[in-house]
Amino acid sequence: MRILISCMDRRLNEFLEREYNDGNTIFVRNAGANVGSLKATLSLLKSADEIVILPHTDCGAMGVVEKALKGESLPSSLEPLISPFRKYSNYTKGQLEQVNPEVQRSSVSNLTKAKVRVDLVKTEELNAPPSNDNVALMMPPSNKRYSEMITPDMMYRTYVIQSQGDDGEIDALIARDFLKVREVRRVS
Repeated sequence: MRILISCMDRRLNEFLEREYNDGNTIFVRNAGANVGSLKATLSLLKSADEIVILPHTDCGAMGVVEKALKGESLPSSLEPLISPFRKYSNYTKGQLEQVNPEVQRSSVSNLTKAKVRVDLVKTEELNAPPSNDNVALMMPPSNKRYSEMITPDMMYRTYVIQSQGDDGEIDALIARDFLKVREVRRVS
């Protein structure tokens, strides 16, 4: 089984469906493709033969990490996102985005014997339209196509959080408080 861990960013939906949804890949998505915040979802990772990790440029989660590293007071619940980056305290958001793939590879390599592949998606190459009126959907990991769950007019306006148990709560907080989505909704 192949598991893909990617950011919840709305600009990735169409790209992930087109490039990775082969019907056999299980999608796990959260803020920053952050392995450290996946507690309940870890059992899924342990059963994988291959794990693909796809963080991206212009990442809102890395902006949150940068704020924390610069001393801004943030909710303690964000610590699983922030803690893997503490040693990069002088890094800019762009620099954090560049080290994020290896930070996540290191985290997942300690959890599984699966083959791990990492790539940094350049969002500027995806040509996603801008949007200030966005929503977030929280759902379990699945191999379902996004076009089956999200209407075409919402494809670039929907952040997708896919995790098990309470793992998505940190991502919902980031979506509401930092990305300013107008609604976070659970779907099954």
